Amino acid sequence: MKQVLFHEQALLQLEDSVQQLVEKGYFSEEYYAVDYVRDIFRYFSLNLTHLVARRAPEYFNRYCVDGKDLYYVAYSKSNRTTWYAFYEELENAYSVVYLGNNQFIGHHLDLTI
Repeated sequence: MKQVLFHEQALLQLEDSVQQLVEKGYFSEEYYAVDYVRDIFRYFSLNLTHLVARRAPEYFNRYCVDGKDLYYVAYSKSNRTTWYAFYEELENAYSVVYLGNNQFIGHHLDLTI
């Protein structure tokens, strides 16, 4: 089975998300925001290979690292928030290159199934 790797730019995004979640008032304490973001990381680390992937729209090609086709999977974190992991499929791994949620990138996705 292929392993799931997180590209540096995706990890930096997760770090930035912690601060944004606190600054925008989603969490009152950084500790809770860190826990929330760790859960997202953990979920995609453990489940990406088992989720139904869709080809990412061209808009997201700007996040390609290795020039491979970009795919995405979803994680419904709550009734109001879905997180998406965008990744490239490498020979022996899946490389997550971008993460975003429906509030910021949903309008770029065809969310009809």
